[in-house]
Amino acid sequence: MNRVLDKLRSVYSNFIYVIQTKSFYKLFLSLVLLIIMPYSIIAGRMIYFEYNNALDWNQRFQLIRIQLLAIDIENQIQDKLQNEFSKPKNNLATKKNRKEINTFCEYVSPSKSEEIDFQMVQCHFEETKLSYFLISDGNSFRVYPTTFLEEALLDSPFSDPNEGLFLLNETGNYGISGFIEDEFLVSDEWKEKAKLSLQTNSNVPTLKEVTKNDLDFFLVGVPLYGLPIHLFVVSPINLVLQPIISTLKTNVFTLSGILLFTFFFSIFISLKEIESKQKLKLILNEFPHAAVLFDAKGKVLLENSNIEPKIQIKDLFIYQDSLVTFLQKEVLEFLKKIKDQKDEEQQLRKEVLEVYNKDGINLLIEITYQIWYLEQNNQFASGALILVENITRKRLEFEREMEYARDLQKKYLPARLQIFPKLDYEILYKPLIQVGGDYYDYIDLGNNRYIFAMGDVIGHGVKAAMMMTVLKVLFHQIAKTESDPRFILIKMNEGITTHFPDPYAFVPFLFLLFDMNTNQVYYGNAGHPGMVHYKKDGSCCYEKINPMFGLLPKMNPKILEFPIVKGERFYLFTDGLKDVENRKKEKIWENELMLFFDQMSNNHISFVKQELDFKIRSYAEGSELLDDITWIGIDVI
Repeated sequence: MNRVLDKLRSVYSNFIYVIQTKSFYKLFLSLVLLIIMPYSIIAGRMIYFEYNNALDWNQRFQLIRIQLLAIDIENQIQDKLQNEFSKPKNNLATKKNRKEINTFCEYVSPSKSEEIDFQMVQCHFEETKLSYFLISDGNSFRVYPTTFLEEALLDSPFSDPNEGLFLLNETGNYGISGFIEDEFLVSDEWKEKAKLSLQTNSNVPTLKEVTKNDLDFFLVGVPLYGLPIHLFVVSPINLVLQPIISTLKTNVFTLSGILLFTFFFSIFISLKEIESKQKLKLILNEFPHAAVLFDAKGKVLLENSNIEPKIQIKDLFIYQDSLVTFLQKEVLEFLKKIKDQKDEEQQLRKEVLEVYNKDGINLLIEITYQIWYLEQNNQFASGALILVENITRKRLEFEREMEYARDLQKKYLPARLQIFPKLDYEILYKPLIQVGGDYYDYIDLGNNRYIFAMGDVIGHGVKAAMMMTVLKVLFHQIAKTESDPRFILIKMNEGITTHFPDPYAFVPFLFLLFDMNTNQVYYGNAGHPGMVHYKKDGSCCYEKINPMFGLLPKMNPKILEFPIVKGERFYLFTDGLKDVENRKKEKIWENELMLFFDQMSNNHISFVKQELDFKIRSYAEGSELLDDITWIGIDVI
């Protein structure tokens, strides 16, 4: 029993908690405004017009019908009296004088004694008082019982069973009715309500609303054309409005159902939202650094403001402003930029900023802006997730690594140019970061043989620099021991396949070997982008002629051989040069770069290097480079 009570208390507390949340109020009020309010307005207007139409129709109907009733009642009276006068059945009694009538009846004297007087009176010829028609010619009187009218008023073919009919004399002080409970007489209350509708100079029907015993009625009256009697019909207003009331009840029931459904639907959705927020909050709290979830309007939904145990977002400042305010501004700007942008690359942004705390200590933080969606089709951004990480230690470690890698690379990349007979050359090296993965070298092999080599190790930084040193050592050993260019490629492929770990086991490579004894230059290529060779009759671009090192365990390479001709020029370069892009994402290769080389064909190789560096920077238009760039230009002199 206690367990059941605890469960009920838990459900009740959760219910109270949910209906007090902003998400419930927002959803419930939104549904009320979007569904219930329009439905109420439409239904209310329909009922209002239906009510007006019903009243208008009822008024016209009542006025027409009462005239038919008046004609019917008058005809019945006329027929009864004519039949009795022509064929008496002792129902019509004759009294000798006025005194006798005044004794037994409540008689009102006529204004002129010579006129025929017709009145509706109550007489007690017997023990019981009964209603009679009193007819006088001035001297004698006749009375006729009105029993037949009581039946006519009680069950008229022109009236509804829920309605009541009664007759009043012209003074309104006496009448008969179809009300059994009133002994077929008209109560004083109905007499009072009907007096205002009595007419003496008009035969036009009247209609008004009256109230009796807290109930509303239509009271319609009309005088009988040939008799001093008024006919009244009493109709309950509810009878006229019954269809409208039924429609109203249906709409109220429907509206109540919609309201109830909306209420519980809002609770259900709010519970889901609260549950999702709680899960997100747990996830955010598990993040190793600060995370803030914003909605599409830049409002904070959830947050874990702890960048580190002792560092919070609110404790940091940037540009003389709090980091919280700065992030809100940046989020709104970020959401504005990607609102109509469907490119996924634009939906993620990272930036590194230098901030300071209250003590003036500078920190380096990395801020990641990421769009998040509620919809599966990812059409409309629901907001942005901001991650804030303190990378001060990482940056220091990175700088130490870069310094170590830079020192390592300096030891293994050529420190200065060597003088080779009949050759003039220049080198342009632009690493993507402080330490790149491109390898270049030039070696005096002795016996008038000189070799220029270029390779591209995957990655950047310390690991790439270490693999580049291994590549250099391997190449030096093989190039100095193998005289056949083919075997240089074969041995290099075997060494890289055997000793290089993934993902560094694939290395594009090329070399130019100048043999002054045979006056020949040998071109070896293993999956490298290629070489441009300028001769007197034009230029040639030699693409990849063998697979890159590590792709196949065994290779049977091809070697291109050219005569050494004075005035010819060779350009070697890595794919980083071909991949330079401008702001329009247009690459410099092939038209732009080849046009530049053509224009530089008559300039000194050192000038070509200088102009190539400027060309790269001007073409990129400030855009970041995509890869390391290495270029070697060689002139035969």
